Amino acid sequence: MHDIVILGGNFAGANTAHYLLRHVLPLLNSNGDKPAYKVTLVSPSDHTFFKIGAPRAMVSTNKAERQAPFASLTEAFSSYPTSTFTFVLGSAIALDEKTKTITVKTEKEESVHYDSLIIATGTTSHSPLWTLHNSSEETTTAFEDLNKSLETAKTILIAGGGPAGVETTGEIAYKYKGQGKSITILSGQDALLSYLKHPTVSRLAESQLARLGVRTLHKLRVLSSSVLGSGRTEVLLSDGSKQVVDLYIDITGGTPNSSFLPSSWLDSRQKVITEPTTLRATPAGANVYSLGDVASFSKGNVLDSVWCVPALGYSVYEDLSKGGKGLKEKRFKQVVKAMGVVPIGPKGGVGVLFGWRVPSWFVWLVKARDFMLGKAPGLASGADVMKA
Repeated sequence: MHDIVILGGNFAGANTAHYLLRHVLPLLNSNGDKPAYKVTLVSPSDHTFFKIGAPRAMVSTNKAERQAPFASLTEAFSSYPTSTFTFVLGSAIALDEKTKTITVKTEKEESVHYDSLIIATGTTSHSPLWTLHNSSEETTTAFEDLNKSLETAKTILIAGGGPAGVETTGEIAYKYKGQGKSITILSGQDALLSYLKHPTVSRLAESQLARLGVRTLHKLRVLSSSVLGSGRTEVLLSDGSKQVVDLYIDITGGTPNSSFLPSSWLDSRQKVITEPTTLRATPAGANVYSLGDVASFSKGNVLDSVWCVPALGYSVYEDLSKGGKGLKEKRFKQVVKAMGVVPIGPKGGVGVLFGWRVPSWFVWLVKARDFMLGKAPGLASGADVMKA
């Protein structure tokens, strides 16, 4: 039995597992009476987290809407036979290159052998509001805690001028507009949404937030924060000043989940060095691949976690079939031009597609209405990789 182990069970990992089980393993296993290839999915959570919809879900007072981003992995993979699929609930904490063994922390510890390895472990944000730190319960609890804090907070400071920061600020400001709350967002850069490289869009985002009563401060970062005995938070800013606020929300990115990997596999950012068209993790040797936020090619968006799945699937098939022709050749071509649709409240927002600015009504149409939460179950079920 050839074990294909996938580490990580969210956008990159769950979709890759479905793709291999639907399109690659049937070809690889077609020549024998018993399956010769099997997929093992290792994830610290038995639920997926559709983080695209998090800004809407986390500020909602509706319990069903707060639960909407989560979907059961075990249910979504229940149709696959145990002869070709196994799910392991746990976190990878060590890897031995020589024996091809991963130590996984479950209720205790267990060893998982791999013949092929796909690293899709993503990143961990400072708060479980944005990524699953372990179980989905930690994030749902963080949602509930945020809701309680928002009700009573008079001064709210949000650090992070990227899409998650702008979207979350917009959701909070829209919900509590006119209720006497002072809301400030720190861009950390010269402008909001600087990754879109579109000054007009940055200005529009700031003006739309301003209409909701939000103050934007540029070129300021939070160096440290500490919770005071009163429950308020003191933050030290990069200009040397200090502020005390009722609620501080950190939305400043995450750390790659790669500490268990050999250092020779990683770049200076601690991301897995990955060839960007085949998704092979070249320093790791044969039959090791990576995709999603933990991979060196990724720009940290969902597109780089999902659109590359067919290319990775083909690379696995090509390597294991020794160049077989049963699957059409696929290589990943990353979108170079700026892409991003950023709601600012439920009625619209700003966005750029392939470098072109899109109107607010378009943002409302594709995302602002419901933050695409209807697609959350499809993350667990692999809806985006139904076709080969």
